[in-house]
Amino acid sequence: MQPISRLLILHKDNPQPEETGRTLLPWLRERKVDGVLLPAGADAITIRAEAAASDAVLVLGGDGTMVGVARRLAGIRTPLVGMNFGRVGFLAGLPAEGWGAPLSTLLQGRWEMEKHLTLRWRILRRHGGNLTLLNEGVAINDVVTAHGVVARAVSLSLHIDGVLFSTLRCDGIIVSTPLGSTAYTASAGGPLTMPSMNAQLVTPICPFAGGFPPLALPASSRIHIEACRQGDQVQLSVDGQENLPLEIGDILEIEGMPDQLYMLVSDTNWYLRRLIDRGIVTSGPGRKENA
Repeated sequence: MQPISRLLILHKDNPQPEETGRTLLPWLRERKVDGVLLPAGADAITIRAEAAASDAVLVLGGDGTMVGVARRLAGIRTPLVGMNFGRVGFLAGLPAEGWGAPLSTLLQGRWEMEKHLTLRWRILRRHGGNLTLLNEGVAINDVVTAHGVVARAVSLSLHIDGVLFSTLRCDGIIVSTPLGSTAYTASAGGPLTMPSMNAQLVTPICPFAGGFPPLALPASSRIHIEACRQGDQVQLSVDGQENLPLEIGDILEIEGMPDQLYMLVSDTNWYLRRLIDRGIVTSGPGRKENA
């Protein structure tokens, strides 16, 4: 990573992150770095243009803010780094307090840049014998097909690369990126996966009949999920930030898109360390830090 000369700062709509952003601007000028401060909720065209003109994007907020920004900047090669103002802050590499020293090393180009897979999803609706594109987008963590307002099991069919793999009655199906494997996927019994892997993780939620163990599929696999029982209320949730209703017969199409998200990390072992530091992985009293 080259030294940073222009930094875009995006802050959550909250007094503390915004105040920190305003504090950062003169701090950056003293180090001959141009800083641009915008709210994370600014229009996508402005954010993408400013990100493309910057060496890095610093996101002030929690994991939700980081994921929201990453969705809007997917495909732009400017790397992201987060400063944690949330509860868990798994994706944030910088602390909200005492950020001076680690941010200085980042500006000097001493952090590593990682490339991550995202998910491209599309909803196709049947009209007679034709399929019409209804909606599409990008997911950073996961795409979840589950029951809607009523909390009850739904019937879903899962096709992988054109093969009907399973028809099951369950609470839903999660398709996750490796980076998002620590979220809903892990809670549903899916695997924790190194974020540098180009894989799609498919995990059923509380299967009642026709279940299968969690799957790890290549990024190139095309996944189709379809609601197949009349009367079921089914919805699609994208990164927990966007919810869309699905009708019976709608097809949710998902595929992996490698190298669409760029992130700056302090070291190559950040993922393993953060699993421990954030309490996602717990160890007994016999654990040795340097083993």
